[in-house]
Amino acid sequence: MKKASLASFFAALLLAGCGTSAVGTGAPALPSSLKEVRQVENITEYQLANGLVVLLAPDPSKPTATVNLTYRVGSRHEGNGETGAAHLLEHMLFKSSASIADPKLEMTRRGARWNGTTWLDRTNYFATFASDAETMDWMLGWLAESMTRAKLLQGEFDTELTVVRNELERSENNPARVLGKRMTSAAYEWHGYRHDTLGARSDVEHIPLERLRAFYRRHYRPDNATLVIGGRFEAAAALAKVAQAFGPIARPSVPLLPGYTVDPPQDGERHVTLRRVGGNPSVAVLYHVMPGSARDFAAMRVLSQLLAMNGGPLDLALVRPGIAVGQAAYVFALRDPGHLLASVGLPAGTSEAAVEQARQALARAVETVQPTEAQVALARGLVLKSINDALRDPEQLSLGLSESIALGDWRLWFAMRDWIEAVTLADVQRVAATWLLASNRTSGSYLPTDTLPPRAPLAPPTDIVQVLADYRGKAPSAAVEDFALTPANIDAHTVLRRLTAGGEPGLRVALLPRPSKDQRITGTLRLPWGSADSLNGQQALGSLAGPMLLRGTRSRSAEQLTADLLALDARLTINTGVGGLTANFELPAQHLAAFTALLGQILREPAFDAAEFTRVRQQQLTGMVNARTDPAALASNALQLVFAAPARDDAGRAAGRYAPGDPRSARTQDETEAQLRAADAAQLRAFWQRFAGATVGELVLIGPLAPDETTARWQQAIGDWKAPERRRGWVFAYPTDLDRLPPPAPVRVPDKANANYVARIPLSMNADAADFPALFAAVQLLGGRAGTALWQRVREQEGLSYGISASLFAPASSERFPGGDAAAINLQASFAPQNRERLLAAIRDELTRRAANGFSAIEVGFARRAIVSGRADALAQPANLAGTLANNLRHGRDMAHYARFTQAYETISADAVNAALKKYLRPERLVEVTAGSFP
Repeated sequence: MKKASLASFFAALLLAGCGTSAVGTGAPALPSSLKEVRQVENITEYQLANGLVVLLAPDPSKPTATVNLTYRVGSRHEGNGETGAAHLLEHMLFKSSASIADPKLEMTRRGARWNGTTWLDRTNYFATFASDAETMDWMLGWLAESMTRAKLLQGEFDTELTVVRNELERSENNPARVLGKRMTSAAYEWHGYRHDTLGARSDVEHIPLERLRAFYRRHYRPDNATLVIGGRFEAAAALAKVAQAFGPIARPSVPLLPGYTVDPPQDGERHVTLRRVGGNPSVAVLYHVMPGSARDFAAMRVLSQLLAMNGGPLDLALVRPGIAVGQAAYVFALRDPGHLLASVGLPAGTSEAAVEQARQALARAVETVQPTEAQVALARGLVLKSINDALRDPEQLSLGLSESIALGDWRLWFAMRDWIEAVTLADVQRVAATWLLASNRTSGSYLPTDTLPPRAPLAPPTDIVQVLADYRGKAPSAAVEDFALTPANIDAHTVLRRLTAGGEPGLRVALLPRPSKDQRITGTLRLPWGSADSLNGQQALGSLAGPMLLRGTRSRSAEQLTADLLALDARLTINTGVGGLTANFELPAQHLAAFTALLGQILREPAFDAAEFTRVRQQQLTGMVNARTDPAALASNALQLVFAAPARDDAGRAAGRYAPGDPRSARTQDETEAQLRAADAAQLRAFWQRFAGATVGELVLIGPLAPDETTARWQQAIGDWKAPERRRGWVFAYPTDLDRLPPPAPVRVPDKANANYVARIPLSMNADAADFPALFAAVQLLGGRAGTALWQRVREQEGLSYGISASLFAPASSERFPGGDAAAINLQASFAPQNRERLLAAIRDELTRRAANGFSAIEVGFARRAIVSGRADALAQPANLAGTLANNLRHGRDMAHYARFTQAYETISADAVNAALKKYLRPERLVEVTAGSFP
């Protein structure tokens, strides 16, 4: 009554065999509830109406009989919180049942050798006894009663827990077994095989009895069990007793649930180190392999025998040179993909460095194995001998069949024998090359110590009621005075100012004094710089400036800046690009003066230290490496290259709009990386000195502030900060001759489970166009959120994407885009690579259908409410409101402009939306890019 030990399980593995069917003769008379199913060699299969499978394996060569009942439930079937349940239940079935108070005592009185074992895929109960009808009848009766009528009493449960816990503790004393557990847990990510059969100690000690009863009811049933009767017995009498004892047990109405968890292929080496007191050091390697029912498993059986035998690779590479003192290899035959484990023991006193060398040598010996014909023949013979020995022993055969039953069919015992007989050198070489790979390896090292190594304590559970019994918290925050966040009220309270630089107008400022929670101020600072001509080739320097600004000033290190901002309770982010800088911040009003001075120093006195620059640049280069295999990044870059690639020659003129190096042009990842590698700290200092300044841009602050005092402090901090190179407007344009553009080829990315789709329809409009609100609502209905057209079609109806969206971009009219042709409808989605063609077809069809048919008045009503609600919510977020006020400063408008657009959305009609769709939604102009691991 124990978990199958590794030694006994490995022995059972060596006994597993195979074969073909033969016609049975001299069959006994059958009870009406039993039917004969098949016969293979000397074993005949019967089945009861309730699904119980019965195998008779008569062998009168010994005066004993063996009865073995196997349930197809093991530790892999356990859920979280119930690990060890299968093994614990095995113990409990030897306790009282409906009519038998102590089955162990009864079997012992009858002279039976009895036990039960639990393994990953199965649990079995068996006994071997001197052949006599009375003992056979009693055994079958008890096994039938225990199937559904075990009492599972609380008192018996409490006492047996001590026994099971002791078994678990004994297993912890064996370093090799503990190392195997740790390696298996590391090798399997999700599958139940990652749990040790004895379970977690906390689960074993605390599982409620009712949960164990539920596990019993779920798995102990006739259609989940196979009964084997072997040795010397009277077949007709045994079948009659089986029908009498098991026949009345009803098949449950709830079907058995199949297992469906499959671990993904391992994608890199894993390693486990175990340190404990005592024992000799050892190392091991584990590799995932095929299920035990696969025909190729026969070659894997031979390979594992070959690895471990005297004169095999482990012996020659590690034992005979004196590196190791012994070797072993086992392959685990499991219902789902199993694993091969090879290990060597090392001499006492082996140093830690030598243990690591031995681990590497073991992995090399396994992964570079080159078996010979003679080695395969010897290994095959050794495996077959163990199988044939078991066939001659009725007890071993009856028990060994449990493993084939657990794999799914008892006939695998014989089939495996025949497959092993046919294994060739080429078969062994093939499975070795397929499975014994470094990327499929989990290795382990046991490093004994003389004294107990320090370990973190086991954290005790928290009594949350006691911990918080006297907790009262801090004083509540003061109530915030109401402030109506309407465009009119915002305009009424906004104070507009302008900083000066040498007597000339400088930075535009918008201050919105208003109450806020905890008296905090939110702000944004935008500083554009340069022109398309002056910034040619400067993209990398523009991107590096932002992260470098917080890496120290001339008088403060990066650590001091962090401490200063923390002392001010301020949050500051600075982002830069080739076109300018944006700083967003939030802090208590009482610290505004100190923060303003600190930000002024950060901007005007950056250190741009060479060592810090090297670190920041390396971080960006590392990100570039990741982007090279990121389908989303690659798809986005490919789409940008279609619309903004630099002009090269006549063949590429349709895609080219800008000169090479133009900051408005898209760059390949190679070009971006080359710019980053070429940049240095001296270049960044020159860039900053030439372009950075505060004479052009926008500053917005919202919160409890005094406009005059605030303006004066910012004037002092950055008002006179002038850049030699003045900002001049940029002009963007998209190609309009899209009919001359070939559709971009799919971007192929290896080894990615998810692919990405991006697409664009270029438009001629700006955000102040009369039909912009209608088109914005239309695009929102296409794919702005869950429930919209593309979402419903692509995700809900066809299940092709986790998420798909559509958005509309259009510049403000003040940006003076020629012809307004830089607007676009943008689409993006994620999908499985094999669904690429289906996704493209679904999106194109939905766009074509909507362009023709539009949306109903009800659908437009939903969009109208969502847009208006979203605009109101945006004003309630201080950071969003600051951004809106900054845009107003830039484009020379006020909140009345915002209100007019809100009014336009509130009154928009289905006719206007559908007219905008017909005008602008041009599926024939759709440019699509996909990136992923496509066939």
